[in-house]
Amino acid sequence: MTATPDQIEIETSAPAAGFSEMKTATAKALKSKVKVWLVDDNDSLRKLVGELLNHEEGIECARHFSSPVNLLSTLASHPGPDVILLDVQMGEHNGLDAVRPIKSLAPATRVLMFTSCFNPEWRERALSDGASDYLLKTSEFKKVAARIRCPANDTDSQLYRRRRVLPSASKPVADRSPWLLSRALGKLRTWWN
Repeated sequence: MTATPDQIEIETSAPAAGFSEMKTATAKALKSKVKVWLVDDNDSLRKLVGELLNHEEGIECARHFSSPVNLLSTLASHPGPDVILLDVQMGEHNGLDAVRPIKSLAPATRVLMFTSCFNPEWRERALSDGASDYLLKTSEFKKVAARIRCPANDTDSQLYRRRRVLPSASKPVADRSPWLLSRALGKLRTWWN
């Protein structure tokens, strides 16, 4: 079998050697770091988050940008990273407006929105425009790092869209939230009585 950069050549007559090579390739893959670019207009927060990311196993925060304009300029002339951590509100700039241009310049790059404000409309827009996740800055940092390390197929916006629709309903969960809330409260009342 001929090896490509993504494969390992394994001799069929020596299964033990092939297994050893596979273990070595798996160990190398696990040691490779997820390259992250961070976009936030707050200088001190951007530096702090960058340092925290660099201390996380398997993550390297390679670049920082103060605006989506600077990021897009760099993406136009350089290959994109594995992940872009993108703030939503950045002064006169809006990270939501940058998701589609980012995905057109770097389709393989996962865009994770990283904001202090949970807004269902923003989340929906980000995910429908191609973002992979919507994370809050108030989340435990280990959880943020775990989402960054998460493979693209686990945070894909397509998966989000499939999960947000109830199997027995044609409306998204957000449209059915009053019904879900009343049902959950009814179950709690039953449980407490």
